[in-house]
Amino acid sequence: MPAVKDASPAATIGGAGIADRWRNTLCVGLMALVAGMCALPAGASFNPGKPYQYLLVLSLYLPALILGFARFERWREFGRRPLMPWLMALFAWSTLSLAWTNAARPLDEILRTLSVLVFLFAWFHGVGDDSRRQRWLLVGGAGVLAATAVAAMIRFAIHPPADGRVTGFGVMANANLIAAAMGAGFLWLWPWRFQTPGRRALKWLAMAVMVACLVLADSRSAWAALFAAIFVLLAIRNRERAWRRLLGLGVVGLGVIAAAYPELSERGWSFRPQIMHYAWRLFEQHPWLGMGQGARFTIPVQGGMGMDQVHTHNLFTQIAVELGLPGLLLWSALWLALGWRAWRHRDEVIGRVVLGLWVFASVMVQFDLPHLIDSPRPGWLIIWLPLALSLSLPAASTDRPRIR
Repeated sequence: MPAVKDASPAATIGGAGIADRWRNTLCVGLMALVAGMCALPAGASFNPGKPYQYLLVLSLYLPALILGFARFERWREFGRRPLMPWLMALFAWSTLSLAWTNAARPLDEILRTLSVLVFLFAWFHGVGDDSRRQRWLLVGGAGVLAATAVAAMIRFAIHPPADGRVTGFGVMANANLIAAAMGAGFLWLWPWRFQTPGRRALKWLAMAVMVACLVLADSRSAWAALFAAIFVLLAIRNRERAWRRLLGLGVVGLGVIAAAYPELSERGWSFRPQIMHYAWRLFEQHPWLGMGQGARFTIPVQGGMGMDQVHTHNLFTQIAVELGLPGLLLWSALWLALGWRAWRHRDEVIGRVVLGLWVFASVMVQFDLPHLIDSPRPGWLIIWLPLALSLSLPAASTDRPRIR
């Protein structure tokens, strides 16, 4: 794949060496996206704060745009990758919908769309199919998330919150958001093999820390999502003992459910059926065009007793309400195609990472993280990151080293 190797060095920014340095800058920017998400302060509604936004502009967005406009062919290469035409159509429709949206600041919605597009472009040309960079970013990012989990649990132990749920910092200062990030970090580490005992011990320690943080977040959707992802990743292993692991995982899962059932059932359905019903009514009012990207609406819950919601708590119904049937069909086709590509490449390291994230996200977004086109937040790690990783997968499955 020519994503990270230009055919004509003379066409690059002063030669291949300088282009490589720009790509290294993009890798640093991509790591900064994860690290800043863990530590830098957030604004209202857990949106990125100014320091985080400035960091991304300088370390990621600006270098990506310079690299892209220095040689326009890079944008063509990016646009020709599998699934990209569908994504471009979705982004075009979402941008068109700003003509009828009631969003307070339509320009912000355009910038959010562009930020997702530039992120995918930066990953494609900054990382591409370079396994060394892939490993560095995923393993390093998981390490940052593990350190964040330790800090969050220490704060949780010293100052327990009133609701008894651990939260993170900045854009992760919410139980469901940090649970999504920890699930992503766990799945980033899962397929990688380490040769030395020390590194293997660090891998399992980091994964254990992230799972502990996810459990303390008390996010039932994240619990179910991680269980489903692990089940699938175990099921596709090419070992005779795989069924034993599945049986063991099932027994452990049933034991956890039995032990935690009183607490799990105490919160009931959290008004999800009522929210789903009202979201369907909103969709019926605007089935073809939707209300527009970033549309503002209120879903009354429990008779309006301070429980009104401003989103549908479900990614697919949120898309249906905002972008109508065209947006829902485009995204559904894109997401299913991504899952199929991950399945076809399930014997490759990155294919397994994408498949695990795809399963995790497919479950979790049924109950939480409803915003598709949004500022950099943990939802990016389970929705846009697997799409970015899929760009490095060949159009057809090839013979590559398999993970046993």
